[in-house]
Amino acid sequence: MFEEGELLHTAVIPIGSEHITADIAIGLRCPINLADRIKIEYGTALAGNFNKKDELDISELAAEENAVDELKTIKRKYLAEIIGARVEEIFEKVDNEFKEVERSGMLPGGVFLIGGGTKLPGITEMAKKQLRLPASLGNNSNIKTVIDKVNDTMFLNALGLVVWGNQVNEGNRSLGLKIPGGAVIDKFLKKIVDWFKSLIP
Repeated sequence: MFEEGELLHTAVIPIGSEHITADIAIGLRCPINLADRIKIEYGTALAGNFNKKDELDISELAAEENAVDELKTIKRKYLAEIIGARVEEIFEKVDNEFKEVERSGMLPGGVFLIGGGTKLPGITEMAKKQLRLPASLGNNSNIKTVIDKVNDTMFLNALGLVVWGNQVNEGNRSLGLKIPGGAVIDKFLKKIVDWFKSLIP
């Protein structure tokens, strides 16, 4: 959490999109690999978009995942309810962290979401509702990249670690320590630092 450009609070919440996959596997009584495909291809955090009659034919997915003896159809609303319950829990725990520093519903810049779980349709709407704050997905707006995948929210966590590594490297230089690198790597890392800063609202 940042306030006026300064780091105010950090926390690790040990729940993520893998737990959503596990919930789907349990709820639908299917293998974890099939549950992950169902989540990625048909998952949404908003159960209100469907009625009880909406169904998905997942027989092709099941065949691709060598789960031909598993279920052939699933209710879309039930799937969304499974996902939505876990997403609500995640944001509830995030809001509890905001409460720790008396910022629940009181971050004018809002929140931005990164990581593989942000690919779920409806995730920003759930964040806005649960956190009572503006919410959006992190994105690359300043640095042109050769590989499109770098712009994926899934990789922003890794890029954050690259930025952190660069800061550690610069700190060691100021202390007179030398870490193998080179001008090309330094130039690349500087671009990553600038790009990561552009993600912060």
